[in-house]
Amino acid sequence: MLNIIQVAIPCPLRQCFDYLVDQDLDSLKKGMRVLVPFGSRKVIGIIINVSEISDKVDSSKLKQIIECIDPSPILPTELFNLILWVSDYYHHPIGDCFQVALPKKLRHGESAILQTENFWQLNKNRTEMTLGKKQQQIIALLKLFPDGISQQQINQQLGQCRSSLISLEQKNYISQTQKIKQTVAKETLAAACQLNEQQQHAVDSIWQARSYFSTHLLQGITGSGKTEVYIQLTQQMIAEHKQILILIPEIGLTTQFVERFRQRIAGTIVVLNSAISDGERKQSWLLAKEGLADVVIGTRSAIFTPLKTPGLIIIDEEHDSSYKQQDGLRYHARNIALIRAKRLAIPIVLGSATPSLETLYNSQQQRYQLITLNKRATGATLPKVKLIDTAGPSADSGISSELYQAIKTQVSAGNQVLLFINRRGFAPVLMCHDCNWQATCSDCDARMIVHQRRNILMCHHCGFIQRLPQECPKCQATEIKTYGAGTEQIEQTLQRYFPETTVLRIDRDTTQRVNAFAEVVKEIQQGGAKILVGTQMLAKGHDFHDVTLVGVIDADQGLFSADFRATELLAQLIIQVTGRAGRGEKAGEVLIQTSQPHHEFWRDLIEQGYPATAKKLLEQRQLMAMPPIGSLCVIRAEDKQQPLAMAFLAEVLAILNQYAQTQVMILGPVPAIMEKRAGRYRAQLLLSSPQRKPLHQLLDHYIDEISALKLARKVRWSIDIDPIDLL
Repeated sequence: MLNIIQVAIPCPLRQCFDYLVDQDLDSLKKGMRVLVPFGSRKVIGIIINVSEISDKVDSSKLKQIIECIDPSPILPTELFNLILWVSDYYHHPIGDCFQVALPKKLRHGESAILQTENFWQLNKNRTEMTLGKKQQQIIALLKLFPDGISQQQINQQLGQCRSSLISLEQKNYISQTQKIKQTVAKETLAAACQLNEQQQHAVDSIWQARSYFSTHLLQGITGSGKTEVYIQLTQQMIAEHKQILILIPEIGLTTQFVERFRQRIAGTIVVLNSAISDGERKQSWLLAKEGLADVVIGTRSAIFTPLKTPGLIIIDEEHDSSYKQQDGLRYHARNIALIRAKRLAIPIVLGSATPSLETLYNSQQQRYQLITLNKRATGATLPKVKLIDTAGPSADSGISSELYQAIKTQVSAGNQVLLFINRRGFAPVLMCHDCNWQATCSDCDARMIVHQRRNILMCHHCGFIQRLPQECPKCQATEIKTYGAGTEQIEQTLQRYFPETTVLRIDRDTTQRVNAFAEVVKEIQQGGAKILVGTQMLAKGHDFHDVTLVGVIDADQGLFSADFRATELLAQLIIQVTGRAGRGEKAGEVLIQTSQPHHEFWRDLIEQGYPATAKKLLEQRQLMAMPPIGSLCVIRAEDKQQPLAMAFLAEVLAILNQYAQTQVMILGPVPAIMEKRAGRYRAQLLLSSPQRKPLHQLLDHYIDEISALKLARKVRWSIDIDPIDLL
């Protein structure tokens, strides 16, 4: 008997597709994967709906599926429904949404069966006999593990010994079984830390709300012990056989963060991020789905991990812009986490020293419970912060004389110094004095950045690389100079000033190798490098106990940006980076170089701290009806031909203006601030509304009409709900 299934297929079309299937309805379930013909290709889709053939349907035009991959749904009902909500809220093709939620190997049709591995254990009825040295080592090791030990663990302890194991098995000394492959908890765990009064209050408050949905904002200054609160809550949840999902903003933070949990948690911890192999990712995802992983720690996309017994969701550094996906499905992991926690009826914790204005606003509106940690867990004091006017005496490469002297003092005392500059490369400008030529990217409206060590010019927007010229390409003058400084130049300058001291540069250029960042962090913690120069990578979440001085170079970038969020981001970044100083027993100081020392932003931030700065910014947003008070949506378009993106958005504007409404203000279309990027011309249309609902209603009403436009098939276009970047 033929039936019809609706399938979500990974493609840019905002619809599902009907197929015939020669199976009874009971064996077909929503959330199962199927292989179907789609045009000239075979693709894997997800069943969205199942129905019997009715007289109204002309089944002769429908194709039959090739095969049903899963015997049962790969996506639990809760996660399946969440993805439907994501597609609806972000106005994104449903097939693409399912792609984002599944690990690569499952997207490509691999079976959803957990990997197993060999486990060895001693036989009870064994005959004693003379054994070789390696065999004796194996027996001694297996005696420590009466329930068995994996082949992988034996190899880690004793090296490759497969032949000795087989020999012992033949002698009936040991036997092997297959068990599910998973990370093993540490045998000896570190002792629990004594919580201070504020930390204990935080744990108790969240624990009391464990049986229902509640949102807790854990606002703790840098070094206040937020991670310890997470660990204690995790231990208590595991004791109640509940799973915990923890999101962290960046891969760079994973190693240190996971290690702290592994040292303390007697449970299975799995990691989900793009640094692990596709096979590991699939295994971790399935372990969580089957309830065999107690703790899931991952970056943005881990929010789509299935959980069998969910108990708690934690979003660390909740303010971080890394939680927002900037291409494809432009989702915000924090917002999806809030919806997911609500639907699961479990608590969610948002942790940050510098909460986003969205989160602070919700806290003010009593939607979130505010829990404050304003003491450093170690008892250390917050660093003293001082501004340095860059118009004053300068040593070299943008380092002021005062900062140079402070570095010298701390290095002489054997302490570590961290210098923060949010610009990698050697210099941002290469210029000819004779004809005013500047090195610019041929594919972007941007300057090429000088990378002197590699002898190249590089565009940081599209990745275009060319050899560093020795003379001006326009007038052949040999006097071409660099202006400004990046991490590479600061590193060279400091190495020249302090030839006996190890200077370590930490940016995307020096940490591209797998595990390179983790190795660098380990070297810093062991005191191997005394001067650290880095970008944002170094500003977040790291615990360096010997850093007593933090220098911020070129801190003014966010003060004069066209982006309405720039000041908020600058305040967060400055507080985060200053929080790296004085975390141990030694006192810390922070020196911020600025060309605007009398700017009210600096006065507010340094004298009154982040809460006062955020309060002022919220008042400004209220006056402008900008997020979090108002709602925004950006419709973006891009094409290799300059007029097409603007022409498409003009047609979109005409469609939206058919609807006589006053609640959504439409601005544009206008070219993007950086109009040309990676060879494409970009334009945007901004939709603004005091409430979220009218904005979504407008899009829902016209999305099909917009999708049907001829230009919609020619240009690349996207809808960005709650954008964090308008540039």
